[in-house]
Amino acid sequence: MNTTTLCLMLFAITVSLLGVAAWVLARKLRRLRSMLRRQERHVWESHNIFRTLAGGAPLPLPGGWAASTDLLGEVLRAVAIRRPQCVVELGSGVSTLVIAAALRANGAGRLVSIDAEQGYAAMTREQLLRQDLSAWADVRVANLKDMSIEGATRPWYDTAALADLQNIDLLLIDGPPTFLRADMRYPALPFFWDRLSVGAIVLLDDAARPAERAMSAAWQRQFAGGHFEYLRLEKGALRVHKLR
Repeated sequence: MNTTTLCLMLFAITVSLLGVAAWVLARKLRRLRSMLRRQERHVWESHNIFRTLAGGAPLPLPGGWAASTDLLGEVLRAVAIRRPQCVVELGSGVSTLVIAAALRANGAGRLVSIDAEQGYAAMTREQLLRQDLSAWADVRVANLKDMSIEGATRPWYDTAALADLQNIDLLLIDGPPTFLRADMRYPALPFFWDRLSVGAIVLLDDAARPAERAMSAAWQRQFAGGHFEYLRLEKGALRVHKLR
């Protein structure tokens, strides 16, 4: 066996071992993430049990398609720090309840939550009513339509349902769903940038995904008046602070 053949064999063995090690590590990471998600659910449900015993109503589960608890914590801090008068949320759900409750705790502010699905919007309204939060949030349906965004036609919310939204202090981007195209949420910042107040905070969920990373880079090039910060949350998040 010559030296070249031996080197090739050693290289092949090394690559195979690295592949096995990567597979084992990925499997362990999936198991760890699953375990953490189960623990998070136990904590959440324990909280719901005490809420119910105290006379309140249980909250829907976070995570999955809904915002994760770490993002909800960032939203709560943004509401506490910014004390927004106008909050806009793209994609309704458990985050709608959290924002509405935070506004109620502040004693001021109003949330407009946008959803593309009538059914989801109806469920969110029912949850708001159950939590006695309807006075703090308005859930609107904006159907997905082919819209002209930056000179290109692409599916997004019907902007007719968004036309009155101005002086927004906090914008949460967690919709629309990305089944039509991966960068479905790209138009959010181009559409809303001039509608944001100076000092406004923008939070983008799922920022770890490749499409959202590309969107974030494009936004940062386009909007020089913003401070962009990636947050290492479960699904990744982007926080934008409008400076001017």
